[in-house]
Amino acid sequence: MNLDDLSDFVLVATHRGFTQASRVSGRPKASLSRKVRELESALGVRLFERTARSIQLTEEGALLFARTSGPLHEITEAAGVLLDGRKQPHGLLRINVPMLFGQLHMGRLAAEFAMAYPNVKLAVTLEDRAVDLVSEGYDLVIRVNPEPSSELVGRCFVRDQVLVVSVPALRALFSGSAAPMPSLPVVVRSSTRNLSTWKIPDLAGLEIHTQSVLELPTLTMVRDAVLTGIGAAKLPRLLVAEDLAAGRLISWGPSSDQPSELWVLHASRRLSSAKVNAFIRFLENVFPNDRI
Repeated sequence: MNLDDLSDFVLVATHRGFTQASRVSGRPKASLSRKVRELESALGVRLFERTARSIQLTEEGALLFARTSGPLHEITEAAGVLLDGRKQPHGLLRINVPMLFGQLHMGRLAAEFAMAYPNVKLAVTLEDRAVDLVSEGYDLVIRVNPEPSSELVGRCFVRDQVLVVSVPALRALFSGSAAPMPSLPVVVRSSTRNLSTWKIPDLAGLEIHTQSVLELPTLTMVRDAVLTGIGAAKLPRLLVAEDLAAGRLISWGPSSDQPSELWVLHASRRLSSAKVNAFIRFLENVFPNDRI
């Protein structure tokens, strides 16, 4: 089996057709088609089902693609690292980040990184789904409190406290001596389990009885609701830092919840390229006081 033929097969499978693979690689469609036919002949199986309008991987083709696309990508990446001497960051850097972090920070971070490394082109996607870094072609992912994995390595660049916050008037009303509220109205995220009591270490570890008055799907919506005075909420410090500084919100102290850790991760089986190392160093410099 010819490695060049296998590489061309992966190229066509990745881009789901000869036309797009030809456009991306600059190779003639006829050449790519011939290479794939030669690979099919060598293996004795059909790798693609071809029709007049489209092609689809056969079961055998899908199996071959799943087993070979990752290793071939790593071979290409390793060659690129050797060619550039691991010194000058350049090329496409694909990053996947959580929605909240992306909406709050990635616009500014992407612009600053692009100015510092003009030869690196950033491609950023936002989603809370845990993408498969290798098979989906990402160089880096940012994840909140990731599970330990033998497939991914990286470092924590932010350790963010979860604070109990509200408008100042609600704090005064709840702790007032004249007629204290029997329970604290709270706004919670729909996907979290709502406890009937909250423990706040800064308040001598007191357990505060709570009553959920609103459930919302995102933390930014929870913050916006809390700003109206409807209730208190548990929110990451990074999300409410400006509101706290401006006095729009007040912190009751850290909640008993575990802090949120943000990790930047890459595949453990890959050589760390110059562009990957550059972005990791960049994050550490941007968040120097939040790093563990």
